[in-house]
Amino acid sequence: MTIFEGKVAIVAAHPDDEVIGMGGTIKKLINKGSLVSVLFLSDGVSSRSSIRETIESRKVSSLKSLESLGCSDVEFLDFPDNKLDTVPLLELCKKIESHLSARNTDIVFTHYPYDLNVDHRLTCEATLVACRPIPTSSVKQLLYFETVSSTNWRFGEKNFSPNIYIDITTEFNDKNLALNYYSTELNEFPSFRSLDGIASLAILRGATVGFEKAEAFELGFQRIT
Repeated sequence: MTIFEGKVAIVAAHPDDEVIGMGGTIKKLINKGSLVSVLFLSDGVSSRSSIRETIESRKVSSLKSLESLGCSDVEFLDFPDNKLDTVPLLELCKKIESHLSARNTDIVFTHYPYDLNVDHRLTCEATLVACRPIPTSSVKQLLYFETVSSTNWRFGEKNFSPNIYIDITTEFNDKNLALNYYSTELNEFPSFRSLDGIASLAILRGATVGFEKAEAFELGFQRIT
């Protein structure tokens, strides 16, 4: 099974993580006929001391961003932002498991387990539990995406080591359009969390394997029957 076969779910901590990490891949998956769902564990807004936007406006931005990529299956769980460590892990796991089982999901993407952001790490941990390869699980593949300003800032820990690269040369403009719906979350270059910073990573990942632009992933596990 390749990532372009079967039902795909993206489990992300906050709205914008999914497009920053794999917006081009989402577009490519949908263009190739995959059914793609997105599950957000938290709102990405409520922990901030200065309000850039409301929880509701962030949701609207997310829906518009994903709609521009062709994805309409989106679920928000509304756990507290940057406080997933205050939520029982079992509760997170059950919610993720419910989302995946309702869709008979084959392939799951989530955060890298050593991200700097605590919500990213706990999202990954809970997703790992929800995707544990028991005989009755539908999940055949689990992959980690990278999120700029988190995956690359966990200095001194295990570094992200991608081993899957997806060509998004054709889809990169679509990713940029989707990112623009999250304009309040973007900064000016040389911040990595800028359009130029994200583009530079796509160029680096692409050139690594002979593409113009790519998104990179690390394989968690793959079950082949």
